[in-house]
Amino acid sequence: FKNKNNQKWEENTIVNVFSATKGIYEIIVSILINENILDLEKPVSYYWDAFKQSNKREIKLKHILSHQSGLYRFKKKVTQQDLLDWNKIIFILENQEPDHLCGEKTYYHAKTHGFLIGEIIKKTTNKSLGTLVYELLSKKFKLDFFIGTPKNQLSNIAFLYENKTESKISSEFNAFNNPEHEINFYNKENWQTAEIPSMNGHGNARSIAKIYDIFVNDLILEKNILLSKSSIKKCLTESINRIDESLMLPIRWSQVGLILRAGWLFGKNKESFGHNGWGGSLGFADPILGIGIAYTTNKINPTMASDQRIINLLKEFYRINS
Repeated sequence: FKNKNNQKWEENTIVNVFSATKGIYEIIVSILINENILDLEKPVSYYWDAFKQSNKREIKLKHILSHQSGLYRFKKKVTQQDLLDWNKIIFILENQEPDHLCGEKTYYHAKTHGFLIGEIIKKTTNKSLGTLVYELLSKKFKLDFFIGTPKNQLSNIAFLYENKTESKISSEFNAFNNPEHEINFYNKENWQTAEIPSMNGHGNARSIAKIYDIFVNDLILEKNILLSKSSIKKCLTESINRIDESLMLPIRWSQVGLILRAGWLFGKNKESFGHNGWGGSLGFADPILGIGIAYTTNKINPTMASDQRIINLLKEFYRINS
């Protein structure tokens, strides 16, 4: 069911897709790389002066995007309310020392990623990530996807609910538990209208699939609607292949942070790439079929394991299209 009015879920219903948002803003980053506004090899301090301090001078843009910067967690206690305060979070990250030398290890930056990338983008374009997503994707292609949902869209947001599982909470702050997930907070208007790019994009499957569809056809058909084939290939180049120590899985991150080949989670073709999110939502591109595919849900799967709902749907989809 939907929000306050108990309307049923329909085609255009939007929902919080959590980290599936990362794939969308990584496409924005790819566009900025194509326009020579951002450079993967440049140190972050080139764009963001505060990175010259607290042992962050060597961190390059590619290290943050591919989860190798060492800034994968907040090392001091952070609340859900703090996440709504952009300047407070940026101040924390500016003054925080990395946990390891950049490029030395891989730790998925579950909650810090969007703040770091968003601030680099603010400093280079004078626009927020949410504004660029609206201007370059949603407005341009008449899509329903937002980082910072407009007030006139709030009644169209599906209410989130979950079958909570008891999980052992680590006493040490990691990428996921500071702050811990709090579904009641994610159903509040101040969360929905804020920009927390790592985890609060709101959209529907049609819009997410369309974004990946345009992106992948720029790659295979060289349509240049968003960017050039050569820029996409650079952004899809695999970063170093190692175990991601946040997820304790061998994740293949691309240079911009898109996940390369995720088993059946991204369908049957190993060339597929995209990003999934907590709860079960995901979006990906299949360059073999030349299409974008997405799944969104408001019934949260609280585990980090692959969501069987989307796996079953994908297997049927590929059976029909084989």
